[in-house]
Amino acid sequence: MKKTFLLIPFLLIAVLVKSQNKLCEIKNQAFKSGETLDYVITYNWFLVWTDVGGVRFEAKKDKIFNQEVYNLKGTGVTYSFYDWFYQVRDVYQSWVNPDNLLPVYYHRDVDEGGYLIDIKYRFDYNKMLAYSEVEKTNKPFYKDTISIPPCTYDLISVIYQARNIDFSKYKKDEKIPFTILLDNELHHVYIRYKGKEEKKVRGVGKFDCIKFTGSLVAGDVFKGGEDLIIWVTDDQNRIPVWIESPIIVGTIKARLVNYEGLKHPLKSLIKKY
Repeated sequence: MKKTFLLIPFLLIAVLVKSQNKLCEIKNQAFKSGETLDYVITYNWFLVWTDVGGVRFEAKKDKIFNQEVYNLKGTGVTYSFYDWFYQVRDVYQSWVNPDNLLPVYYHRDVDEGGYLIDIKYRFDYNKMLAYSEVEKTNKPFYKDTISIPPCTYDLISVIYQARNIDFSKYKKDEKIPFTILLDNELHHVYIRYKGKEEKKVRGVGKFDCIKFTGSLVAGDVFKGGEDLIIWVTDDQNRIPVWIESPIIVGTIKARLVNYEGLKHPLKSLIKKY
């Protein structure tokens, strides 16, 4: 897996599914068009912690293939001070059914240290197929057809869909599997529900949260294993407020710094900083 330093921490944010079929049945109640979430990405190496970039998630109404959809967009950039070391300009977009949030179309357009990746998926759930187009630096363009199981999601759509899960149905340490299509391969990963706790987020506030650990896909960035830790708000919004994980060298954290256009009151906020 090519390095994806900023957005990959969100890979397992929302893997909150009891089963693939049940996930397909869930209707969106967690967000609305106009929502924006901003995060700062922090990198730790030995005793040094430094903010290296930012990630923004946006949701808005759109239309594609003559179909009304939500356009869900994640953008990651390194701060200009660090561009000389490893510049990142990542854009991930998913166009999804507005009711069940199944992806209709997905586009990954990234520039990571000069390495360009352009991947497109078109999902056909009648035929249970995804049609892909892939372009990468110094590699030939190619197309592929991938067989997919029910409720296969991409990196962006799974984050938003999982925010609609009813967490009260899960027991502590329960293992919850799911499937995503990433880099033209199906990945079967999981999380463990770890209960509820308060979480302080610098500059934003203290929240009542739901906590999870997640399995990671081993590659150029992650070592693999159950080391990802995720905190989401314990309210109807289910916003990820804090994510942390070890990587091959060091540790990365993502923390919420701003939120706008929420569908529901942020009842999980205990104290605002």
